[in-house]
Amino acid sequence: MNTSIKSMLTAVFLMAVMTVQAQEKIIQLEQLPQSAQSFIKTYYPKATVSYITMENEFLAEKEYKVVLTDGVKIEFDGKGNWTEVDAKLHAVPTNIVPASIHAHIKKSFPNNNIVQISKSSRKYEVELTNGLDLEYNKKGKFVRIDD
Repeated sequence: MNTSIKSMLTAVFLMAVMTVQAQEKIIQLEQLPQSAQSFIKTYYPKATVSYITMENEFLAEKEYKVVLTDGVKIEFDGKGNWTEVDAKLHAVPTNIVPASIHAHIKKSFPNNNIVQISKSSRKYEVELTNGLDLEYNKKGKFVRIDD
């Protein structure tokens, strides 16, 4: 029983340390990686930044979240590569969508725009104006409608 109490206390201590290590703070536009700054200037040149947060998690890469005054949210990884764009009711910039995904949506869901897109090393996920969530592989090939 003594060993299990020590194990439990060790686990609680490690969780507390990891929680303390995860920090989110407000930063300025100039503190974003250069590629993230370029993305914003290229695809949202007239937008005004409401706020930017940087999250630094224990044993994980930094992440940045930019919120524009019109409600658009853009997330970047630690190198400044976009990982998610949530344009709410507006279409995301067409040039950030892989051509194969854009073509599939234009053909299969003609009166819809992509209002949210996220990418990881394995896949893309998009949300359309009609509320459908679609999943594509990393090469942009349609996989499924995600419920």
